[in-house]
Amino acid sequence: MGSLDATAQLPPLLTHLDVKVEEPEMIVPAEPTEECALFLSNIDQTVAYVVDTVYFYPPNGGGEEEGVDIVGKLKDALGKVLVPYHFMAGRLRLNAEKGRLEIDCNRAGALFAAASCDLTLSDLGDVSYPNPAFRSLVLQASNAKKFGDTPLLMMQVTTFKCGSIVLGMSMNHSLFDGFGAMEFMMNFSSVARGQELITYPVPDRTCLKARDIPEIKYEHLEGLKLSDIPEEMRNSFTTADVANSDVSSVSLPPGYSYKVFPFTIDMIERLKKKALDDSNLKKCSSFDVIAALVWQARTKAIDLPSDQPSKMFFAVDIRSKMDPPLPKGFAGNAVFCAYCIEPAGAVREKPLSFCVEKVQEGISRVTNDYVRSSMDFSETYKSIPALPGGIFLSAWWKIPFFLVDFGFGKPIYAGPIVNAMVEFPLLLSNGKQDGGLNLYIALPNDQLDKFEQIVYDF
Repeated sequence: MGSLDATAQLPPLLTHLDVKVEEPEMIVPAEPTEECALFLSNIDQTVAYVVDTVYFYPPNGGGEEEGVDIVGKLKDALGKVLVPYHFMAGRLRLNAEKGRLEIDCNRAGALFAAASCDLTLSDLGDVSYPNPAFRSLVLQASNAKKFGDTPLLMMQVTTFKCGSIVLGMSMNHSLFDGFGAMEFMMNFSSVARGQELITYPVPDRTCLKARDIPEIKYEHLEGLKLSDIPEEMRNSFTTADVANSDVSSVSLPPGYSYKVFPFTIDMIERLKKKALDDSNLKKCSSFDVIAALVWQARTKAIDLPSDQPSKMFFAVDIRSKMDPPLPKGFAGNAVFCAYCIEPAGAVREKPLSFCVEKVQEGISRVTNDYVRSSMDFSETYKSIPALPGGIFLSAWWKIPFFLVDFGFGKPIYAGPIVNAMVEFPLLLSNGKQDGGLNLYIALPNDQLDKFEQIVYDF
């Protein structure tokens, strides 16, 4: 398709930010709330890791009167929104009797801190490019060594010299998926503006509970039975280990590097045309073709033996796919792990349209019947995601975090912060809302060079 050389002019990134963080304080729900144990579905169980996001607000974004105490206003709004979202003020714990993680809704609180930075927002360069230095803009739980000790929600409000505000949000993924996080942020910002909730949250996840009498109707390649994992490796995957594991490192493995690959809407349209022209496909979405390209290019770059499986996983929203559909405001993880698993030789040698077709098959496989069967499979075999050796492509670019307005305007960019989870390439907004996106991926250095050459060759 010609050269995709937009990365050649990427601006240099700051590698360190000096941020002065004030003493954090715990914010509890502003009114009495129910204290209980909240059931976590088998989807929630598998994603009990921390996701950090940042929201960059320019100075004088509009709407705020001069002299308003933004930090105080946000702190007050957080206490109020934690009433309907009371489970976010709880803590993860292991129910030893059931061998499951659950949320102890104990009103322990969310951690909040104000901070300041002597730089201006323009000093940061293009904030749409992921930067490990932005981790300084998200509150870290310095006293917590285990997930079970860590607040499920932590928030840092950093004021820059120019008057810009950056919100750093740290949330445990067991709380909800990207759509649920977006609904929380829209509700939080609405309360901060003095308005009502936009959507009332429904935290009950028992609608996704496994059946008492399992009905496993399909082969579930998205999961690995615990019994099939070598005994010496099992402790790395058990629920108890997740609950008690050290907080994740942010350092890449030795020899790995990250790179950002921008795709303009024109590039994406050319890729879609290529896939449609080379096949009998009737349609091809932007996600279909980018996912197919990433899967194929990575398979070529890492040079898997032809007979070995090449695996790519991605999330499919199941809110409307379940019977009955999940309730409006469902505040949990309602995304299912879809998969593409084919021999590496086929993925490498067949046209891009073959990979697009497999992505579409992966999406269509996710039905109410399949999800229910998978829940039963996971419950019966204590399965874990079959990620080893593959990647999980995480699509953030369609979640409209740019709409979150606390009363001082909309963010110029909002998105996740980089971490060491190299198995999770990201599709991110390019900050322009023009249909383009940025692919963010980590590979060993020699493979990353090959990946770049392959991607640019389309």
